[in-house]
Amino acid sequence: MSKRTLLTTIVIPTLLISGLIVFLINNRQPPAAELVLTQQQIHFGTLPEWEGPVTRSLTARNTGKSPLHIQNVHTGCSYAEITAPEIIQPDTEATFQIHLTPELLPDDETSATATIFTDSLKTAVVHLTIVAAAKRFATLTPSICEFGNVRPETIHQKTVKLTVNAPRNTSDIRLLPSGHEALTWEITPNPKTDTTFITVQLGPLKDSSTFASLLTLHFPNQRTLTLPVTAKVVRTDN
Repeated sequence: MSKRTLLTTIVIPTLLISGLIVFLINNRQPPAAELVLTQQQIHFGTLPEWEGPVTRSLTARNTGKSPLHIQNVHTGCSYAEITAPEIIQPDTEATFQIHLTPELLPDDETSATATIFTDSLKTAVVHLTIVAAAKRFATLTPSICEFGNVRPETIHQKTVKLTVNAPRNTSDIRLLPSGHEALTWEITPNPKTDTTFITVQLGPLKDSSTFASLLTLHFPNQRTLTLPVTAKVVRTDN
């Protein structure tokens, strides 16, 4: 084999391949950052709204070999807020703080999906589901006092049940004046149970129209609870 053939078929290709290998080794990228949550759902359970905001912690880890930056966090609701670290170093854990305000929660158990945005190619978007329910300070059953159709110059009564879930002395509850002379109400304690009954009296009404008003309960801790009252005055022709 001639020197020229040896040079073109063996030596030069070998040098090119060696150079390519060296280039790839020197310029290879480290494994990308990756955000991994220890759990994809966090359940707060039932939260008494009178006890104030509640915070839960969630651990996250960057399993990659590059720093991971948290770019933004959207909670997807008004009652939750998430505090997140700005950066998580490679192969390092960090803590996310989830803050909930029970007073802003819907009446029924609800869930919201928070979205975490990162600069990771593998996990650019990570979702976290937040589940919670609120225990109200006090509730009225029914929540609306509806008298339906009533005749002029007649008096009607309905009973509404008041349940106070927080430890409070119900004797300190005040019923604010309705501002309407045809609408009155009073509290009737039930000594055998923890509930209290409210008797609402409406009438007499004269005009044929729709009646609507709000009754307000005032609690010692400055909380209030409103009871809508509705009726429709209907004349019956003989």
